[in-house]
Amino acid sequence: MDNSKFDKLLIATLSGLAGGVVVGMLFAPDKGTKTREKISQKGEEYLETIRNDLAEIRAYLQRRAEATKKEFDELSEQTKNKSEEVLKKAKKLTSFEEWTKEELYERAKKEKIEGYSQMNKEELIEALKEKRGLPMS
Repeated sequence: MDNSKFDKLLIATLSGLAGGVVVGMLFAPDKGTKTREKISQKGEEYLETIRNDLAEIRAYLQRRAEATKKEFDELSEQTKNKSEEVLKKAKKLTSFEEWTKEELYERAKKEKIEGYSQMNKEELIEALKEKRGLPMS
């Protein structure tokens, strides 16, 4: 039930309640006590209808809240996974220790480090750090 349906239902219920009370009082052929009893009974019927409608609305809102929470949890998990992926990529870009020897070799070649072809992984890391002015391990 969306908001416009709820608004219409509430207006119709309250209008019906008010209209029923007025019509009942205007056309009451019975004594005052009998009329008040009928009005009270109708009022109880309308209140029961309102209670049922409110229970339906409460159930609808509960379902929507649960669905929204589930969607939020899924988005949160996706965001967490994506951020971990981005952090892993960023770490790899800034931490030569995460690179393979082949990746280090190619980077050293691009940066024209002398003797790179004879270096082992640790030596390539040190040479690249030195070239970039990064702290040595």
